[in-house]
Amino acid sequence: MPTYLNGYTLLDKVRKLLNEHSTAYVQGTDTTGKYSNDQIMEGINAANRYLYSLLLPRIPYHFEAETTLAGVASVYTLPADFGILRYFKDSDGHQIFPVRPDQRRLASQSGSDQLYYRQGNTLVRDKASITETCTLIYYKKVLDIDQGISSAGGALSLALATSAKKIVDYYNGITIENVTDDWVDTISDYTAARVATIGTETGAASKYYGTVSSIPEPFHFLIIPRAIFEITGNYPVVQEKPQGGGKTFWDEQFLAALKAYAGAAKDTYPEDIWTQYGGAKGGGVSIPGQGYDIR
Repeated sequence: MPTYLNGYTLLDKVRKLLNEHSTAYVQGTDTTGKYSNDQIMEGINAANRYLYSLLLPRIPYHFEAETTLAGVASVYTLPADFGILRYFKDSDGHQIFPVRPDQRRLASQSGSDQLYYRQGNTLVRDKASITETCTLIYYKKVLDIDQGISSAGGALSLALATSAKKIVDYYNGITIENVTDDWVDTISDYTAARVATIGTETGAASKYYGTVSSIPEPFHFLIIPRAIFEITGNYPVVQEKPQGGGKTFWDEQFLAALKAYAGAAKDTYPEDIWTQYGGAKGGGVSIPGQGYDIR
């Protein structure tokens, strides 16, 4: 059985730690509690984003992705999970470089196909009318965790609750667990109507589900105590604020999980062969190419 925590399970565990738990509360059939499920999920997603901000600079390879983009009149629309651009290259593998706004081509000039600028959720080639397919290497952003009860379903399809994002492709690649029917699948496509295409299972209405965080599985357990900090610190229904001791313990848990998950890289990066000699000093664990030592 999987050891990750989906949104439904996270909600259940956080409610228990808040001393406000019942199946009716978790499933939303009873809304008389001090905390709404929306408030708790807000805290869970704040914790998820906080963990992402800690993990991205330390283990960026986990979030790295590559895709191809086809140009439409020199405009390349970024994927829904785009976070940070690492490399943009043309069909020949040559890098396309960013250009400042004041360096863009004039209307009377042709511009350069090796330059681009960012405009909203797109990259725009400086030369007009390009339709070439390019390669984008980027770091994925963390996606919000969702849970709820499905509104419809069928073979390879599940319509998510109204709490889910209305953004095309938002949950593509995300693991989803049907708590009611006890199956796990991956979302391969997602529409603005909140309909998810799944790989092998059959969906149906009135099924409780939860999506799974896109951070590495060994860190999922840290979402729960961090969510408690977020919820009790932001909502006045609780008289006792988060204590420093709990935060210190959370930091220790995070470092222990990071050491266990990251460890020492098994492969050697080419640049390390030429620019680095010897291992980390003082008993630390060096992650080649990432500039990060765990002491």
